[in-house]
Amino acid sequence: MSHKSIAMKYFDNATKNPEVALACFAGGAEFLSPMGALPVPEGVRGFLDGYKKSFPDSGFEITRIVEQGDQIAVEGFWVGTHTGPMQMPDGTTVPPTNRKVRAPFATFLTIVEGKIKSHRGYWDLAGFMMQLGLTK
Repeated sequence: MSHKSIAMKYFDNATKNPEVALACFAGGAEFLSPMGALPVPEGVRGFLDGYKKSFPDSGFEITRIVEQGDQIAVEGFWVGTHTGPMQMPDGTTVPPTNRKVRAPFATFLTIVEGKIKSHRGYWDLAGFMMQLGLTK
């Protein structure tokens, strides 16, 4: 399986089937997000499950993939409608706003021996919160 196809398998399943997405990671993999590092697999499972519950129709619109050796850069938009409760990092819950969100992202993956060894994801967290009406 090519590095690009492994990356696409992860993104195609991250919001719909987190267990398939998690199977793309190597043991001891690194997962960084705007909120900080998450342990693989349990921290990432909770993260993906949270988005699945809060935004059940969410998915990724991939606009660009660049591959060089074991490095993959993926760019696009994460889109979804906030129809379920959203757990915040501080433990509070945001009730559904029923607002649609379209957040640009870039993710850099390192793939070694057919598994994701490093995931470094960056997205517009402030814009995401503004689209939900949670900040101004």
